[in-house]
Amino acid sequence: MTAASSSALGELSGVERTTTHGLASVRVHTADATGLVFLQGAHVAEWLPANQSPVIWMSEKANYQAGKALRGGIPICFPWFGAHPQQKDFPQHGFARTREFAYRGARLDDSGRVELEFLLESDAASHALFPHAFEARLQVAFGKTLGLAFSVTNRDREAFGFEEALHGYFHVADVRQAAVIGLQGAKYVDKLRGMAEFTESATELRLTGETDRVYTSAATCTIQDALGKRALRVEKFHSNATVVWNPWSERAAQMADFGADAWPGMLCVESANVASSRVSLAAGETHTLCVTVSVEGSVVSPNR
Repeated sequence: MTAASSSALGELSGVERTTTHGLASVRVHTADATGLVFLQGAHVAEWLPANQSPVIWMSEKANYQAGKALRGGIPICFPWFGAHPQQKDFPQHGFARTREFAYRGARLDDSGRVELEFLLESDAASHALFPHAFEARLQVAFGKTLGLAFSVTNRDREAFGFEEALHGYFHVADVRQAAVIGLQGAKYVDKLRGMAEFTESATELRLTGETDRVYTSAATCTIQDALGKRALRVEKFHSNATVVWNPWSERAAQMADFGADAWPGMLCVESANVASSRVSLAAGETHTLCVTVSVEGSVVSPNR
């Protein structure tokens, strides 16, 4: 999505470095959209296209503290997904989402969106958890569509493997009336049923309870938000897994940073490379996972 850009990184009108909830952030405001990214985790917390209600869900009870994972938005899971396979005391979903990225600047991409770039490089702290030299970069483009490109470069002398996910939390009017289209025929592992494997038979996946599934799928997914009278299209490239998650009522009540009554308003559709689709990089190689989110249907926000 960001292979070509019309300008070099630098200062750009409508882009402001600021502090939000006590954390360093970058805010974007243009005629096409507003956006917000926290430097901690290069965490996308807002994308609000013109004449729309919010697309990205953030918990009202999110814990905005340095070194604490933020609930909602689009966290970056890297270099592992979920619990570490050997070290159970290592942080859930890796360390990238709680590390501060360097903000490199802004530019216009080849479609006229405002694109921000963030960089995380390996250091002594990361080496204690993941003993490899790497460079991780997020490019996020705000406009009529939202573009994300997460790149990992192997700066080591030997190959290494990793898992990754752009863990998107999306607003829906009511998850009980929403559906995910695009996963029919895909095999999936159900994390709530002992990691058993199934094949998705439904044309429209409708959630009826707590859901935590990892689909082997590179397909584009569409979130049909019937009550919200719109659809969210999640198109991805170089991603061979899709995670669908909602905690439902009982699990949500156990999560202090979620909100016991907030679960109907969100649905996670995550673009990933995990388990059998984990990435292996030779020395000097770069892998880039790209996602484009677009909105079909117009829901005018009362705040615009």
